[in-house]
Amino acid sequence: MPISIQGLNKDQVTFVWSEEHSDVWPARALRLRCTCAYCKSEDTGENLIVEEEIPEDILVTQMRLVGNYGLNIHFSDGHSTGIYRLSGLQSKQEAGDVDSE
Repeated sequence: MPISIQGLNKDQVTFVWSEEHSDVWPARALRLRCTCAYCKSEDTGENLIVEEEIPEDILVTQMRLVGNYGLNIHFSDGHSTGIYRLSGLQSKQEAGDVDSE
């Protein structure tokens, strides 16, 4: 679990994992990674997102933790059904490495 998650009404989300390690994700990159049934075919795994339809200036409008494993994010384009596994959002940096901004 991250120590903090910051990004409401912003175009990026910062996950602070420890004093030495944080990850910054652009909101658009997160939106494009969505694996909900609207964005990824449950049958084939095919990506259903049309990248050109996702605004470059998309913002995060709401966030909430889902259990101890995920984060639900609402975006300014109205999309809100994805759950992002926290383990998939953490880079594999060793303690003492530079933040991945």
